[in-house]
Formats: sequence, structure tokens, C-alpha cells
Amino acid sequence: MPGHARIEDVMGMPVVIHVRDEQVPTEAVDAAFAWLRWVDAVFSTYRADSEIARLNRGELAERDADPLVQEVLDACRALRERTGGAFDAEAAARMAEVRVRPGAGAGRPGAVEPAGYVKGWAAAKAWELLEQAGARNALVDAGGDLLVRGRPAPGERWRVGIQHPREDGRVAAVLELGDMAVATSGTYRRGRHIVDPASGAAPCEVVSVTCVGRDLAVADALATAGFAMGRAGAAWLAVQPDVEAMVILDDDTVQFTPGFDALRVS
Repeated sequence: MPGHARIEDVMGMPVVIHVRDEQVPTEAVDAAFAWLRWVDAVFSTYRADSEIARLNRGELAERDADPLVQEVLDACRALRERTGGAFDAEAAARMAEVRVRPGAGAGRPGAVEPAGYVKGWAAAKAWELLEQAGARNALVDAGGDLLVRGRPAPGERWRVGIQHPREDGRVAAVLELGDMAVATSGTYRRGRHIVDPASGAAPCEVVSVTCVGRDLAVADALATAGFAMGRAGAAWLAVQPDVEAMVILDDDTVQFTPGFDALRVS
């Protein structure tokens, strides 16, 4: 295939960058991965020396943090308000699996775990670096949440398969996309790791939520929020102006927002 294709483990997940434009220099891909490593160093709650860990321990005031940290935390607060608390970086930090991270400080009141937003935000900014270097046709896949730009080849559109939450090797849907982002929250990789912040319990009636939109960070956060809402998630996502969604319930019922079907390959 033309262009550059690379996969690296960064931010605790495999990240794939595939640029289809031959004229884009390799250094642009290097810069995109360097950016992702910087994000991991600054935002990871698994690293005791990250700015987020230092904030969570009370060693760093938010006003003194990197401006991009402030940008992310402001976005997380806006999403908490938008979702009625279903997406909540502070609630995520209170989860038991976060609190036991040594040196992370996540058990302290006011601590945050912004990973549900940071992954998509970082991938989108990686694309911006590629675009500045001349990329027009590319895919950035951050642990299964991805954005596509341009075309994979002249006259073609990107095709994206959505993993079925119950059956390995089976897709729940195939989408044909232009300049779009896709994010899925489900049980097939990490089990029931998403909880409803209001109850502290993992919803049992939903197994997968996929959101498609222009902004990968927002799509990822809204997929998380929709999952946390359980059966109410599909109706809530249907009135969101910037995403289309597919929700798979535990009885294998599949619910779509009005515009989602137009994205699917027959």
C-alpha cells in the first residue's frame, strides 16, 4: 500500500497510523507518535510522575498545569454537564481499579481520570500533525477507536467493521465513511468496566454502544455515557446533534439513531 503504515504500543494500547499519501514524510508519522508518548507521560494515571497523578495527589495546582491539561479538564467538565453526570472524570477516578494504582493519588477528593476523553483527543491531534505535514488521506486507530480522513484509495471510501460484543471474529455492522470518527464502548475487551456514576454499578442491560461523529474525543465520551445510561442510552443518543449511534442490548436487540443506518453497508 502507498504511504506509511505503523503500529506502536502507546498509552497502554496499540495505535495504528496509516497515511495513504506518498508525499508525506516519515518524520510526520514520527512526530505523531512522539505526541502520543507525550500525552501518555502527562495524562496517565498509571505513572506517578504524570501531571494528572501530581494533580490527584495535590502536588500540582490546576492553574499551574500544562495548558493542554487545563483544556482537557475543561472539556471533561463540559461533558459531565452535557451528559447529566453519565460521563464524569471524577467519578472514574473513584473506581476501585483506579484507586489501587500506586502513587496515582486517585483516591483523593477531586481526583480525575480523564482517559475516556484523552484517548480520542490525542488521536485527533495526532491527525492534525499529519495534516500539517500534507496528509489528506489517513487512518488513526487508537485501541479500536478511530478516525478516517479522505479516502483509502481514489474512488473508494473507508470501510470500518464494528466488533460484535459477544462473538469473536464477527462484526455487528460495517460502516462506509468519509471524514468521520468511530468510538465503541463495550464489554468484549475489558468486561463490565463502565459504571453508572449515580449508582456505582455497571449497567447489565447493554453490551455495546458505538458512536460515529466528526470529533473522536466527543464520540468516545458519548459512547461511554450512553453505555452508563443502560437502556436509556439509545433514546438519549438519538437527540444528540453531533453523533449517530448503535446500541446493542443484552437480549441482542439492536437500536439505531435515525441517521446511523445511512452509514451502514447493506
